[in-house]
Amino acid sequence: MAEERLQKQADQFGLAVENVHRALGPILNQPLDQIVAKLTAIQRCELEALVAYSINTLFWIYLKVNGVPPKEHPVINELQRVQRYIAKINKTKVAATAAETDGSARTVGTGDGSRPMQVDKDAAGRLIRNAINSK
Repeated sequence: MAEERLQKQADQFGLAVENVHRALGPILNQPLDQIVAKLTAIQRCELEALVAYSINTLFWIYLKVNGVPPKEHPVINELQRVQRYIAKINKTKVAATAAETDGSARTVGTGDGSRPMQVDKDAAGRLIRNAINSK
């Protein structure tokens, strides 16, 4: 009975690993620099945070499986740090969306056909005023 339960859990774990491998296949099958080149700045931040969080989570699981209390290991601090970065990324996305909606940022082409840059008119005005006043 216990052996059947253990075998079932092992089979489920194997299927879960296969699902993860299948989901990560597109990312793992090409160099990271090729993937990153196709992304916007915010998407790059999201990808890097995802990778950091995934690696630390896998290490947390490794500790747990091997009987080491992960809450007493420094990996928990790293997970919390990455979670704070993810929150900052999400906050930035919300602010960028709001800026696009109210018109405080306008899109300017880079001229080389790549991604457009965002210009914050208010910040540019402050920089110019401060440069003029400092002379």
